[in-house]
Amino acid sequence: MHEIAVSLHIKIGILENKKITVGNIATAVKKSEIESTIVEKIINEIDSEQVEKYCGNIHLRGNGDKRFQRAGTCGKNPVTSVGRLNLNLHKVKDNEAERTFKPIEEIVEFHGKKVYQEDITMIGVELATKMTYRDTVKEGKLFLNEFPSASTLNMRVIEYGEKISELHQEEIKNADIEIAFADGTKTHTQEKGKSKNEINVVLGNKNGNKVLMDVKVNRSWEDSARYLDENNALNEKAVIVGDADKEMRNALVNGNREFQMDLIHAFRLTGFKLWQDGEMTLYERKELIKTIEFILFPLKNSVEKHINDGNVDALGERINFTVDELKRISEDLYKSGCVKAADFIREYSNFIVTFARLAIEGRKVPWNSNIIERLMGEISKRAKHKWMRWTTRGLEAIMRIILTRYSCERIYETFKGNMMKNENLNYIKCEVNVIPVRGEL
Repeated sequence: MHEIAVSLHIKIGILENKKITVGNIATAVKKSEIESTIVEKIINEIDSEQVEKYCGNIHLRGNGDKRFQRAGTCGKNPVTSVGRLNLNLHKVKDNEAERTFKPIEEIVEFHGKKVYQEDITMIGVELATKMTYRDTVKEGKLFLNEFPSASTLNMRVIEYGEKISELHQEEIKNADIEIAFADGTKTHTQEKGKSKNEINVVLGNKNGNKVLMDVKVNRSWEDSARYLDENNALNEKAVIVGDADKEMRNALVNGNREFQMDLIHAFRLTGFKLWQDGEMTLYERKELIKTIEFILFPLKNSVEKHINDGNVDALGERINFTVDELKRISEDLYKSGCVKAADFIREYSNFIVTFARLAIEGRKVPWNSNIIERLMGEISKRAKHKWMRWTTRGLEAIMRIILTRYSCERIYETFKGNMMKNENLNYIKCEVNVIPVRGEL
């Protein structure tokens, strides 16, 4: 094990007759850049030790006849979570292999040619998922002057967003998920030829845990379905819960898979279709929605009651009654000229009761899509402000990071640890001894 000892002497002066706070002292110590000074000293000591291992002491006789020769130094100024480091690293020439290298790189890994190292980069990326890039830089500079720029953070978000998708693919590979929720939304775009960015999200539920199955921007639901099928992510009898997006339903619900129409969306869309038809007053529309609620909510209660008491025949009768009542309402709407509302109710009358029908088979299916609605709220918080404009690639990347953190903390922490290479901390042992020196106030 390499052991590096660094001695540090700190002197702080406080004016007489002045009272200061603990926070003042902490701020003064931080401004002294003590952390970066320590890191610089440690790295330079490691560098010197490595060079001596190859070339011997700089003043030792006979160094000129050895295979490894000192070949000068080069400056390097990486930026970390403790600030910018001013390093002067040695180069060594291997006369036999005819190459020049930096011995320190055998122990210390730099983030390629990138100035900003993985620790400060990950901090910036995480902040950027919660606020605009400009605000991220502004907030970041409260604790570090050399904070990455907005454009640098954007590039890192794209890089990290594409890497986190690899973890998702591992997670959903052969997942055989039986319940999935699908939804879509739109944001403003900055790309020519597009009026809006379209975001499609599929969220799974496995053993009571959320699983982010897919996030795609400006790609079709067919692409999502193909991706999920290629990874065997969905069970062949899976149930998809969602709204009335036909493209989504047609793409994801194939073979023996089923679709459950979210009841809350059913009420809202019925009201919207009635408004489009223009045949009813606001009061009449509200009354009709209440009538439909009085039909559907008892079904939800019947599922809970009859599954507990085992009376599946009674539940079957309630399901048939519910579907018949919806079709009756649809026929009445046709007669009154509300064609769009009538078509909608007729088309979705069987999809609305899927959760009840499958309950008879012993399968528990949600009657609402609240779980993904809350997730879509995370998208709105970050990406749907009217002044925000996104590219397809940038939006998809940041959505992957945001939604991963929201839906699965375990995967996000794994990803975060991988990016910051936290496993290397197991190979570092750091001890600090404070030797007090009496000062004068």
